Amino acid sequence: MRVTQQMLSANTMRYINQGYNQLGKLQDQLTTGKRITRVSQDPVIAMKGLQHRQASSEIGQFKRNISEAQNWLDHSEGVLDQGSQILKRISELAVQASNDTYDEGQRENIAKEIGQLKQYMQDLGNSKVDNRYLFNGANTDKAPIMKDAIMEAGVGPLERGAAPEDFTIVYNGQNFRYLEGENGEFTFQDVRQFGENIDEEDRVLLTIRTTEDDGPTVTFTSPEAGGISTNVELSQVATIENRAVSQNTQDVTIEVNKGIKIPVNVQGSDLFSASLFGDITRLEAALKDPNTTGSDLSGYITDIDNHHATFVSERSEVGVRLNRIDMMVTRLEDQDVNLKKMMTNNEDVDIEETIMNLVMAENVNRVALASGARIMQPSLMDFLR
Repeated sequence: MRVTQQMLSANTMRYINQGYNQLGKLQDQLTTGKRITRVSQDPVIAMKGLQHRQASSEIGQFKRNISEAQNWLDHSEGVLDQGSQILKRISELAVQASNDTYDEGQRENIAKEIGQLKQYMQDLGNSKVDNRYLFNGANTDKAPIMKDAIMEAGVGPLERGAAPEDFTIVYNGQNFRYLEGENGEFTFQDVRQFGENIDEEDRVLLTIRTTEDDGPTVTFTSPEAGGISTNVELSQVATIENRAVSQNTQDVTIEVNKGIKIPVNVQGSDLFSASLFGDITRLEAALKDPNTTGSDLSGYITDIDNHHATFVSERSEVGVRLNRIDMMVTRLEDQDVNLKKMMTNNEDVDIEETIMNLVMAENVNRVALASGARIMQPSLMDFLR
């Protein structure tokens, strides 16, 4: 009888302890709102929770990346808009100056305004966002436009003995870099052909001779013209120092979702180019030349309008990228909502259900305590022993 009573007492205490443990667990759940407070309570829930938190952290980082990308592209779009407005104004001034009723002084004033607009265009090329240059590719800590660099209509620097390899010749909207030459005769090749395996007869070339008695001459050779060289007027070319405009074309990319990277920079070498500043410089010089007629300015107007079209086209491309980023924002928001729902289902307790379980556990514990008290009541035999 004594052994049986001891066994009943031990079982009763075990059940009572289990009841207390269950009460403690339910009280912890109500206090924290979570199913577990230690990994050992349920490793599967804990592992899923870690995975969900890692995914949530990635989404947060992608949102910050997208914010940076939007900031970069918004600033770029604003600069391109200003640049297109400047080019539109330059074109309007050129059209205005093409009126042959304008005298030399009036055209001189227009040339001064265009000179100021050129400087402002250089400032736009050196625009920054978060202290980083927008238009110098991945080299964001260096200004892409050197305002003190040489920009001249004609080939004056070569006449004065400057090293030809330090300069770009702008002609017909294209840039030409030094290829070879000596004794005052220099050959420049279309930059688009550099790095390509081009046969000699397929080269697009400008040949400049600075030793002629009646002044320098420029000839243009192209396979499209059957390789025949044609004379080019000095007013049609400009000489730009290479360091004046950066040629960096490396994209700045930002990851906006796992495995998805979007370039956020605009190629400054395509917009704020030697060709752009060369054409503006030529127009400025033509307006200062008293021999320039109204019909002579029509070609300059076409060149400026072509640059304006490039700015407008690039701005449209920036708008497309901004629209894509907006869609990525929506996608990330949906992912974030779904992830939080999964985290809630995995970790959070149902408060109403937990309260009900707690009340039931309290009742069971009271019954166990009452039952144990009755079983462990001392009998007369306990006193006699």
